[in-house]
Amino acid sequence: MSKPNNPADDWKIWLVVNPATWLMPIFYALLVLAIAVHWVVFAVGLGWQ
Repeated sequence: MSKPNNPADDWKIWLVVNPATWLMPIFYALLVLAIAVHWVVFAVGLGWQ
């Protein structure tokens, strides 16, 4: 197996991580994570007062 020739081979990552498939699910996961963090912060009492 040959060693990758960066940056000439950088395009190959998009064959595995296709933005058309994974971009929106990643954004939705980040949204859920952000809402969960805010919920915990406000539940602990560190929110606006």
